[in-house]
Amino acid sequence: MQAPGHIVTTSRLRLRPVSEADADAIVTAINDFDVVRWLSRAPFPYTRADALAFIGKNAGHAGQVWMIEDASGLVGCIGRKREFGYWLARSVWGRGYATEAGQAVVDLHFADPAAPGLLSGYHTGNDRSAHVLRKLGFTPCEDREIHALAVDRVVTIHGMWLGPEGYHATRGGGTHG
Repeated sequence: MQAPGHIVTTSRLRLRPVSEADADAIVTAINDFDVVRWLSRAPFPYTRADALAFIGKNAGHAGQVWMIEDASGLVGCIGRKREFGYWLARSVWGRGYATEAGQAVVDLHFADPAAPGLLSGYHTGNDRSAHVLRKLGFTPCEDREIHALAVDRVVTIHGMWLGPEGYHATRGGGTHG
């Protein structure tokens, strides 16, 4: 079951739990090499079966993984299940959605006083993602190499970290507003 309390809204976006009804919209948004080449676990081409597998792994993780919607519908995904990460359909790049959704998730995460830090990272060359993570307060940590499915090769992930102390220092105690 997907509790309505797991919906997060911002001025332009609605973050909501993953649903089986999202399969076709996920394929439409992510089956674009310019999107998927920056992701580690997504294959290319990205099929409906891939979307259904993703939904199956994440449907029970409301409050950890959200689909991102704007006025036009589904435009991406964001989560903090294992690591903080996100992707957006290319059609909405440059609108500030990653920062807006990211700030909402980071604020939600650190609203819990016992919340641990968040690990994230970006692929070499993904300057847009590096910029978003820096704007959210993440700082460099250890890099790692992983096999990225879409490009079928080992890539460097530049690690980024946002600890509770860094978050609270830059957010005035973590208040929302």
